Amino acid sequence: HAQAKPYPYPVAGSIRQEVFSRRGGVYFGIAHLLGYPTSYPRLLYRFADFNAGLYASRNAAFQQAVSVASGIDLQLDGDLVRYGAGRDDIGPTEVAVRTLASALGLSASQIHRALQQGRSQRFERSGLYRQVFAFAEREARRPSPREVMPRIRLHSPKITRKLTTEWF
Repeated sequence: HAQAKPYPYPVAGSIRQEVFSRRGGVYFGIAHLLGYPTSYPRLLYRFADFNAGLYASRNAAFQQAVSVASGIDLQLDGDLVRYGAGRDDIGPTEVAVRTLASALGLSASQIHRALQQGRSQRFERSGLYRQVFAFAEREARRPSPREVMPRIRLHSPKITRKLTTEWF
């Protein structure tokens, strides 16, 4: 962020050190929270994305639509592809979407390329995104939300009950 937009305050050490100061933490936190385009109707989903990752709320809604369309239960965590995985190692969301491939008229590679756009606003303009929501809405006979609270399971020795980011 500091390379794209100059930091407006004097930096005593490094930008990294500044991020961990109160002023820098607030500045860069706000930049991260508000510094990307979304079509969310409520700020609540930006806060959810702050904790779960950019566009996680939109992607979790997409996962919910995939679940409705495919009949396959998915964890609504906002991860559309398995990042850092091997070429043939696909995640559960992609597996579920591939079961719809013939109904959607898309190949496995077209699906994969569309899902890789999940960390950008471009994904909302993809044919895959539009078609999955249309399919889910026909199946459910009602509109599907375009954003939902991501439900990432929280694990820690200090956590003694089942908690998700939705609770947080």
